[in-house]
Amino acid sequence: MIDFIDFLYRIPALLIAMSFHEFSHGYVADKLGDPTPRQSGRLTLNPLAHIDPLGLLMLWLLRFGWAKPVPINPLYFRDRKKGVLLVSLAGPLSNVLLAIVSRILMIAFKDVPILYPLLYLLYIYNLIFAVFNIIPVPPLDGSKVLWSLLPPREAYMISQYEMYGQVILLLLVFTGVIGQIMGPLMNALDSFITLILKPFEV
Repeated sequence: MIDFIDFLYRIPALLIAMSFHEFSHGYVADKLGDPTPRQSGRLTLNPLAHIDPLGLLMLWLLRFGWAKPVPINPLYFRDRKKGVLLVSLAGPLSNVLLAIVSRILMIAFKDVPILYPLLYLLYIYNLIFAVFNIIPVPPLDGSKVLWSLLPPREAYMISQYEMYGQVILLLLVFTGVIGQIMGPLMNALDSFITLILKPFEV
């Protein structure tokens, strides 16, 4: 039986997690001297600027999907590799931070029937966004993190296979392999957040 309340609560949770993720990419790029996110109207927390309709629908129904990527021009960065690394990490790290805030609010509002389920879903979706996007398969953030950390020759070799990234990612999703990768990582991140917030638990 479909839980329509759960489906309804997913919408604001998704929009908040997605908007913070994309805004963080743009914000860090802007601070590093790249005007592209600001010029394209993406330096905002307004979800309408970041929505890809099909990606959002899949996220809502299947918990797998995508937002509209923030355009970045690494040529503006003084140190290209460092800039790509910081911009790529900004999205997943913003979701980790938002997950921590969500968990704190869950503790504070654990007895509020309407608010608690929303905060729980916000927590879960931020875990999903953080872990999924750090997987080193193009076009995910993790692939750009890997590229920025590799020596020039290896980074070039990796970039040659970027065009196949989406196919590989879809195969991982539809074969269920992605779940086997994300499951332990989400559990580890959840355990870490639980540990650091243990003093706040009553």
